[in-house]
Amino acid sequence: MTTESTNQEEKREQGTELVPVEEAAIVRLVQDFPPSILKSIVGLVEYHTGIIEQTRAELQQVSEDLETTTKCLSAAEELDIPELVNRHKRTITAIKKEQDFLQRRLDVLEEGFLPFPRFDYASIEWSGEMMNYRTLKRLKEAKDKGLFNRFGVVQDKYTRPRQRDPILVGILTAGRMRGSNSYEEHFFIGVWH
Repeated sequence: MTTESTNQEEKREQGTELVPVEEAAIVRLVQDFPPSILKSIVGLVEYHTGIIEQTRAELQQVSEDLETTTKCLSAAEELDIPELVNRHKRTITAIKKEQDFLQRRLDVLEEGFLPFPRFDYASIEWSGEMMNYRTLKRLKEAKDKGLFNRFGVVQDKYTRPRQRDPILVGILTAGRMRGSNSYEEHFFIGVWH
């Protein structure tokens, strides 16, 4: 076994897929970048990887919670205590919603989208902003993947004339989950100037 195949095997064991890319192409791409830009790129990759790992850990924990709560439901049914049975059924429903949301979040992250802070936004249908072709293309790609519940435009509402470019976000929503009434997370899709 070669060193390269050993390294690839180690990466697979860590849960990281390798994308075959010619090293020469990457070197040509970044060879003229200043060190500060390269440092930023590495930092962004580390941030994104960390969020993926955190989401996987949360998904694992939720799966364990579901298994435990399902066992508790069986025990409650054997005890024939309706209130306890109903409580566990409601908890299982909430855990399944959380599990579904985390899986969809993982799918979005693995497609390369980055979480974005939640700001006031207009639904894309109601936004008065005109998007350029590049942004429209990125929106179509995101929409075709079917990962988001809806899309929005974060607009500069506070300065006149507007001084900031609108930002397009994909919105992932979840209904009532454990510990919250509803949940929403935004992911950066594009910006246009």
